[in-house]
Amino acid sequence: MKKFIYVLMLFSLFLIGCGESKNESPNGNTIVIGQGAKPKSLDPHMYNSIPDLLVSRQFYNTLFSREKDGTIKPELAESYEYKNDKELDIVLKKGVKFHDGSELTADDVLFSFERMKEKPGASVMVEEIDRVEKVNDYEIKILLKNPSSAMLYNLAHPITSIVNKKYVEAGNDLSIAPMGTGAFKLIAYNDGEKIELEAFKDYFEGAPKVEKITFRSIPEDTSMLAALETGEVDIATGMPPVSTQTIEANDKLELISEPTTATEYICLNVEKAPFNNKDFRVALNYAIDKKSIIDSIFSGRGKVAKSIVNPNVFGYYDGLEEYPYDVEKAKELIEKSGLKDAKFSLYVNDSPVRLQVAQIIQANLKDVGIEMTIETLEWGTYLQKTGEGDFTAYLGGWISGTSDADIVLYPLLDSKSIGFPGNRARYSNPEFDKEVEAARVALSPEERKEHFKNAQIIAQNDSPLVVLYNKNENIGINKRVKGFEYDPTTMHKFKNLEIK
Repeated sequence: MKKFIYVLMLFSLFLIGCGESKNESPNGNTIVIGQGAKPKSLDPHMYNSIPDLLVSRQFYNTLFSREKDGTIKPELAESYEYKNDKELDIVLKKGVKFHDGSELTADDVLFSFERMKEKPGASVMVEEIDRVEKVNDYEIKILLKNPSSAMLYNLAHPITSIVNKKYVEAGNDLSIAPMGTGAFKLIAYNDGEKIELEAFKDYFEGAPKVEKITFRSIPEDTSMLAALETGEVDIATGMPPVSTQTIEANDKLELISEPTTATEYICLNVEKAPFNNKDFRVALNYAIDKKSIIDSIFSGRGKVAKSIVNPNVFGYYDGLEEYPYDVEKAKELIEKSGLKDAKFSLYVNDSPVRLQVAQIIQANLKDVGIEMTIETLEWGTYLQKTGEGDFTAYLGGWISGTSDADIVLYPLLDSKSIGFPGNRARYSNPEFDKEVEAARVALSPEERKEHFKNAQIIAQNDSPLVVLYNKNENIGINKRVKGFEYDPTTMHKFKNLEIK
């Protein structure tokens, strides 16, 4: 009997030890994900912003999804067929449930498209849609104004997520109370600082393997790194290069450092002095030492950009000539511009890395006689002011969420997108518009590439944006977390995460 009790005690200690080894993290069965900025809104149709969409896409699904190889496959759609170049028929999956238990139908899809047209972020993605008609409860017909080669890619972007008609019409605020068909549902919003989610057991692709995930907003890079090292955060997104060596040296952590589909740039408000002067705009391209930014701030984890279109995006034109760092050429163009003692203010959101980049730019411009002041804004204020045109210049970045040049060139620089849809430079050039809009309706990939090429040449010559670099995305992950799938758009899905 004593021997039996002794064996039982040993077995109990063994079980306790096993439990401790799996859940040694203070987070237990919850995976905590840190990001540098608090989302301004969890409404998927509001803002084309990574801090917002990274979180909101966990609650929602789109009609289509983009695969790693760039191909498109149905997601909420069961099948689709182009009847002609302006009519797309879509059959929906049956039995897809929203988090409240109701079933997704064509009424929700029609309502979502009408809503997208009214929202600043999504409107640019669906403006080629003339109308959407209901065939039956599980089939819709999308009628286009013009042929659209990018339409399926747009409908795979998280900003075109499908929402619940009755839930929204009942007065629920999606910005703080999201509810969709996604792999996770909301537990608590907590003013956006700590957003708690739990697995949706009735998810149509199968319940997630992890019980809960939590998003935490941690703006300070040193605080984020400390939280990752202590285990308070399991996945730290957007880590600065200075932290990568520390992550690599920690045997409990894994570093992912991969190229993205993003380009960082300075956006110049071409309606305001001094940037209503083309020579002055072009001068900035020569005045900034982009390579030194990559080497000193990003530890070489990136490349000097030649185009606003990232090299990993369809339609990128590799033949553009890079603007070299040339102080004398910059001074020559400033003199040609006729502007004396030019000065301006640069808006930067509350990112320590972007502030460091701004400081190098400030020093570079001082060398050519330009006085630039730096103003740091909270993320929400930064989005609001730049969207309204209440700025002279700002430091920003743009991700191609569809991996297609259309979602870069049309929102960022077409005159029809001025303001919140994306064209914050307030740039207008009919020749540029003609090329970009021709690429939108061309069905041949080679023809689209030619139009994209022409548009990029025009944009480089006019310089409403001073393109800077294509940096890597650095992510620190606690090794207890498995199943992370990297997405170069940086809008990762977390439905396949698990704890080992």
